[in-house]
Amino acid sequence: MPDVSSGKIILEPELIKVHTIFHYTSGKKMKTILQNLAEGDQAFCIIQKQDGEDVLILEGEPISVENLDDIPRKSGKALDGKRYDSISVVPYSQIRERGYLAKNTGEKILTLDLTRQSEIPLETLLALLPCDDITLEKEITFDTSTESYEKLIQRIVEDEIGNGEGANFVIPRTSRGKISEFSVRKAFTIFKSLLKNDYGTYWKFMFYNGDRFFIGSTPERHLLVEGKRVKMNPISGTFRKDKPYAKRVHFKEDLLEFLKDQKEINELFMVVDEELKMMAKMCGKGGAIVGPLLKEMSQLIHSEYLLSGVSDKDVLELFKESMFAATVTGSPVENACNIIYKYSDKSRGYYGSALMLLGHDENGHDYLDSPITIRTVEINEKGDFLMAVGATLVRDSVPAEEVKETEAKSAALVNSIVNSGRQNPTPPLLSRFANDDDIAETLQQRNQYLSNFWFFKQEIPLQLRKLGIELTITIIHNEDDFAFMLKHVFSSLGAKTTVVSYREYDFSKDKSAITVVGPGPGNPNETDKPKMRQNMTFTRQLLESGKKALFVCLGHQFLCKHLGYAIEKKTIPYQGVQKKITLFGAEERVGFYNTFVPKPSIILNDVELSVDAADKEIVAIRGRDFMGFQFHPESILTKNGDRILMDSILYLLKEE
Repeated sequence: MPDVSSGKIILEPELIKVHTIFHYTSGKKMKTILQNLAEGDQAFCIIQKQDGEDVLILEGEPISVENLDDIPRKSGKALDGKRYDSISVVPYSQIRERGYLAKNTGEKILTLDLTRQSEIPLETLLALLPCDDITLEKEITFDTSTESYEKLIQRIVEDEIGNGEGANFVIPRTSRGKISEFSVRKAFTIFKSLLKNDYGTYWKFMFYNGDRFFIGSTPERHLLVEGKRVKMNPISGTFRKDKPYAKRVHFKEDLLEFLKDQKEINELFMVVDEELKMMAKMCGKGGAIVGPLLKEMSQLIHSEYLLSGVSDKDVLELFKESMFAATVTGSPVENACNIIYKYSDKSRGYYGSALMLLGHDENGHDYLDSPITIRTVEINEKGDFLMAVGATLVRDSVPAEEVKETEAKSAALVNSIVNSGRQNPTPPLLSRFANDDDIAETLQQRNQYLSNFWFFKQEIPLQLRKLGIELTITIIHNEDDFAFMLKHVFSSLGAKTTVVSYREYDFSKDKSAITVVGPGPGNPNETDKPKMRQNMTFTRQLLESGKKALFVCLGHQFLCKHLGYAIEKKTIPYQGVQKKITLFGAEERVGFYNTFVPKPSIILNDVELSVDAADKEIVAIRGRDFMGFQFHPESILTKNGDRILMDSILYLLKEE
């Protein structure tokens, strides 16, 4: 009789180690369990995490709920390791819980209220899963033609990024097909193919709620909350493994070219900045960045960073604040949602959102593990399937190349369906270069001029309080969560900082020592729009009153416009660009996210300008009671951003 006092049983190598929620299952019954699942009578989810040796099998009662707070919650300590309470597939339209726009055609949160959990070795599972023949009744076709998608990309780059509406956007293409004589066994066959042929992913999973299947091999961790530690993994930059390499040196040459590609580098920096905005909201105790790292899969290699912090917030609150990854929406996220809404003729369904596994650990702490829903196929019981893939569109995107990227990203899933019987995964290439100096050095060089502040755990030095300064700051939020990164930096300096939406800001009630007019998307010359009109009013009130004020990016443009300088559209947008400037006599490397810029068109007394020598643009300005920066001191692209903000505070308070 095996000992079950520890909450686990270990059987002969013939079978398995099993953890269960309500009762213990002998290893010899696992085959029967899988057979029952294959009959389609039981809702379940099977997960392999990070190419692990064991696979998690979750069974439960399927429910559909409208809101995240409707998901059943449990409490208490787990007897052994982690106890999983629910697994959910969250639709993209759930982002409405953040107040953002999203089209919806009736999608709900699909949840399994779990009753049993088991672990099985991967090799045992593979031996038990079927390998049926799969044929297509309908060929796989894209909803959007190559030509139409290229035109859409060009429109977004020119009309949206080119007019200051954001730094990057993700618009997916959806492909569809139909599997002949579809069954649960054939779904298992597709999943088995992914398990055998894809690698390097965060989760490989098969979710079935009795109505439809979601089968995926997703590369990116969206959010992990474990013991109050919060982690996110922004991934961007794609190297396609779409050609054979006769010699290692040829692969290395191509990889180094990719790692030095400024478009790919900037693309990753932008999504890191965007997810740092989320981390700044979620993790008041600070955090740090690790990386860059390389993640290799069967068809692609991605570059990524790890963001890690600590939070006391509830896991569902953290999930809400993180909806959804910038890598599948764009930045800033709020306006990216507006652009997605504008250019999408239908709902995104469950693409570009997340799965969410909830549970508890042995100490009773809430646990949440959430991958993003990309590289995922959705199949109904008739065999009709769809899968969506997207490319990150930036200012220098080449439409034809972005189309190729969508095709490469869907290749692993397509192969898992049409070539499910094959068992010949593409061998990993990076393992041959694990200790290669050139690759390691090239990766590390990416961080050389990035922010000192964000790459080290913030221990809250409270510099202002050491100087005996008690300071309150109000930040006006202009639809860009860079405001929360500003708040985090100011708070680490020792300032009591509040963020308030421009819709709710009232100058007459603002008692803070310094007010910050924050960054945001849009054209400051469009003063007929409410946001622009209201911010111009705030700017006038701040300057006329003599109240100490700092203006950042869009705020800087409001300041300069009020002072009489011309605000012009840049020929090439500076969205996610680092540049060396002279800031009031000191050389600095700073990060820009702007399409519009003030020009030194007039001469004013008692105003000091920092003008970019090459472009003749006002990158900074200061007067007796105000300062303005066209760049983002809070961005990872600004090397000494925390010092610049500290110096700004001291400058504004110099007469007090």
